[in-house]
Amino acid sequence: MTKYKAALAGLALSFAVTMPLTVAVPAQAQLFSIDQDEADKGPPIEWDKKRLERLDRNVRKLENAISKYEGRNSKNPGPPALIEPDPEVVALQATVANLSRKVDDQAQQITTLTGQLEEARYANTQLAQKNQALEARLDTLTKRVDLQDAHLKDIDAALAGPPPPPPTTGTAEGDFDQAYALLTNGSMEDAERAFTEFTTKWATAPQAAEAWFRLGQIRSTRGDVSGSVAAYATSLKGWPKTSWAPEATVKLAAALGNTDAPKACVALTEFNKRYAATASAPIKSQAKALATKGKCA
Repeated sequence: MTKYKAALAGLALSFAVTMPLTVAVPAQAQLFSIDQDEADKGPPIEWDKKRLERLDRNVRKLENAISKYEGRNSKNPGPPALIEPDPEVVALQATVANLSRKVDDQAQQITTLTGQLEEARYANTQLAQKNQALEARLDTLTKRVDLQDAHLKDIDAALAGPPPPPPTTGTAEGDFDQAYALLTNGSMEDAERAFTEFTTKWATAPQAAEAWFRLGQIRSTRGDVSGSVAAYATSLKGWPKTSWAPEATVKLAAALGNTDAPKACVALTEFNKRYAATASAPIKSQAKALATKGKCA
């Protein structure tokens, strides 16, 4: 047996030197040995049926390769001798290859999903910009509509004219009280219409002079200087001896001070002559300040 093994080894060595030999040997594979001296160096090999069949196939392939080597020439090299790999290694390599393909597939899927995500982000950015533009346009249109509504209301008010005064109560005293209540409640426009209507309807009533005085107050509040001068002057015709007369005289002087300083001084002179003795301290103080400002003698 040893002699046969040596002969095979010599032939294999000669074959390897003169011709390329591709041999696939698993890492866990072991060279077989039936030499008792070599067997004593390690644990004996268990020659089960599977291992013996693989050994037989490898020996046949080696014999076939040797026979082809002996009959070949240098211009017609035969195929290399292949040693059957270990099935476990083959199975492991197949598993690794399968896992590698799965990893590659997952990497491709991640790349695809990443691209889709970038496209979605870009589309979302575009939509956000369009939404902002639409919101800005909507805000502009809303403001334009509000301006148009306000303009239409002004036109309607101008066409409709001023609203009518409150309905008369049938008496001068009742209409005056009604107008005065509107004034004290802050309804200036309604109060002005009511007092104006009163001065027309009840021109000779005892309350007519005070109605003009109240109209002067309302017009002063609105900044109507000429209107307030006319109202105060009308209320003071005949220089009435009433509680509001001192204030009316000083307010007339204040309104005249913006347009006609000499007439303002005349009004202050009449105040000092007719109302200073009975006027309140604030009214006196205001009259003195107006006289100083207007340089009245």
